[in-house]
Amino acid sequence: MAQSTFFNQYPSFRQKQKAPILDEFYRLARKMGWERYTTHWKIQRRECLQAEFAFHFGSIEAGNKLAGWEGLCQELGVSGRLGSITKCKKALKRVHVNILDFIDDRRAGVPTTTFPSAGALAVYTREHKRRFPLDDTEGDSLMKILLKRID
Repeated sequence: MAQSTFFNQYPSFRQKQKAPILDEFYRLARKMGWERYTTHWKIQRRECLQAEFAFHFGSIEAGNKLAGWEGLCQELGVSGRLGSITKCKKALKRVHVNILDFIDDRRAGVPTTTFPSAGALAVYTREHKRRFPLDDTEGDSLMKILLKRID
């Protein structure tokens, strides 16, 4: 399996394809000497996560778009053939999934867990410190649909 474009910038870094994305980012950050929680580290983390999201889900908008959106709906437990991208997007707005877990599950090739409510997702996300950065979601309709604000 190819690796996301973010890791391609660091040819001496050998990514573990099925490892959790944050584990790989932290390993790269240590190798590169990026001090944790500095502005540079935060920017690199955000870019890594966004590149990984695009790597796994960017193809939804290419090729047979309806098939891509319906496949994503099926992957997230939305059943039936919805018949339009608009219906898929509406259905996905009701799905509560932790995006970091979704990326990790895609990397590992296992089904992902969804949550029964935004509240359950928020509790899980806070307890496990699994927040996906809200920055720079402009233009990415899938990311906008799946991201939920967690205060």
